[in-house]
Amino acid sequence: RLGPLCSSQRRSGIAARRTQGSQERMARGSSAGYDRHITIFSPEGRLYQVEYAFKAIKTSGLTSVGVRGADSCVVLTQRKVPDKLYDPESVTNMYAITPNIGLVMTGIVPDARASVKKLREEAAKFKFNNGYDIPVSYLAKRAAD
Repeated sequence: RLGPLCSSQRRSGIAARRTQGSQERMARGSSAGYDRHITIFSPEGRLYQVEYAFKAIKTSGLTSVGVRGADSCVVLTQRKVPDKLYDPESVTNMYAITPNIGLVMTGIVPDARASVKKLREEAAKFKFNNGYDIPVSYLAKRAAD
């Protein structure tokens, strides 16, 4: 917390910097509670989760395209090797959830890996409980929730 400012601090410009910093903290805190769920609008009418998703995609610098046909689909994505020390074959944006369901991620890699792990667990639990593979529509709905 910032203490009260004396007159010498006001004259030296420290007050302006402190006021500016406290306004920044207030601005960051203004989305409190409105960014926890995708279906909650802020008072300004914004969906923060959607904005965060678009920001993650823009900062990754990768392009992914998917095309669906009547009985097949094709997915393309760029492969960007972050460092020369990485094995280029180990860098991927495509993951298998089940033998028939895959996922292409664009954005923050650790978040994508966490989502892949969660979806694999969801698919395995569904198959164990029901005896058949999880439908894609159900898995997509569970991923969105």
